[in-house]
Amino acid sequence: MPDRTKTRQCAPVMICPDCTEEARNIAPTAWALAWNRPDYSHRDGTELCPDYGTSPDSEKGRRPLQPVVFVPLEALTPV
Repeated sequence: MPDRTKTRQCAPVMICPDCTEEARNIAPTAWALAWNRPDYSHRDGTELCPDYGTSPDSEKGRRPLQPVVFVPLEALTPV
C-alpha cells in the first residue's frame, strides 16, 4: 500500500463529490441485501451524499452519488 505522506508520490483516492469525504468500495451498511444497493459508501459505512436526479437522463428519485477520483495537487506539480 502506498504511503500518502511521502512527497512527490501520486496517491489517488476516491471521494464523495458533495462532501469530499473519502469513499470506500463497499456497499453502505444500512442498506438491506434485497435492495439495489450502491457500490460505494463513506468511511463510516453510510451511503454517499444524495443525488436527487436533476439531470434529464438520470433515474427519478433519490440515489447516492458516484465517487470521483481525487489526486492531490502536490502529487502532480513539480517541487
